[in-house]
Amino acid sequence: MYALDHYSLRYDKAPWTTNAERAASQWKRAELVREWRYAFSMLARQQRIPTMQHIEVEVEVFQKSGRLQDVAACNPAVKAAIDGIVDAGVISDDSPTYLHSILFHAPQRGASCLVIHIKGLATQPTHQYHPETEQPR
Repeated sequence: MYALDHYSLRYDKAPWTTNAERAASQWKRAELVREWRYAFSMLARQQRIPTMQHIEVEVEVFQKSGRLQDVAACNPAVKAAIDGIVDAGVISDDSPTYLHSILFHAPQRGASCLVIHIKGLATQPTHQYHPETEQPR
């Protein structure tokens, strides 16, 4: 397995967190999902990212101020962003057949934004852990 192409999509807005999603109404959540999904779909289309069979995603969060959010706390925003990448035709679906991993980097100081790095893979990765062959302890 090796990377073919690499693309970075940056949305200049602070991503919402799991805690914020839990506290919001269903209408507010739907509004956020719609916004972020559309934004990342447009970003992918603007960069003319081609259709890929296998990808990995890396996530970087930058925050201007306040307490840095926990690693992966922005997962609702990232899920919406990935759905937008699917809408743009980069991958057919966000199932494990096409999206093999998501790596969340620790949040950093900087202008508030979410950056999604898409790495196209030449082949489907093989995983080291096989639960069907592991013995229960």
